[in-house]
Amino acid sequence: MKVEFYEDPEDIKRNIKTCEGRHVQQIAYSSYHDAFTQICFGCDVVRTSMKEEDVNQKDDDAGESK
Repeated sequence: MKVEFYEDPEDIKRNIKTCEGRHVQQIAYSSYHDAFTQICFGCDVVRTSMKEEDVNQKDDDAGESK
């Protein structure tokens, strides 16, 4: 699946509405990141408003203070 990053969560909501009733999709909301993520199986794409650096964060990086 391709991953697309969006700055505005409203862009994700528009894609959700466009695919709704046409494609199988799953939607997740992260209260921690205040971000929506759409997994659309019809488009074969993951669309998210999470910041790319947060998505790419490794487990051993999480929660460490230096």
